[in-house]
Amino acid sequence: MTKSAIGSFAIIFGGICLSLELYALKFIQSLEFNTGSANLYPLDYATEAPMSIALIISISIIIYGISLSRSKSDSKK
Repeated sequence: MTKSAIGSFAIIFGGICLSLELYALKFIQSLEFNTGSANLYPLDYATEAPMSIALIISISIIIYGISLSRSKSDSKK
């Protein structure tokens, strides 16, 4: 596989992970509404340490995939 193909897969994988995390934020908010203590916006949960680390990892995977897909040094045989 070439670097650009791996980069494309990394972009897709990072995008899927990021979208699942954003849906999980909304799910966490709905669970906490039942207990009575919830943040008003789902992205307020992103400031907590575990969620912010997960978001940073997903965004870094996407950036790494972009850098691989734009790489000019693909070896074609």
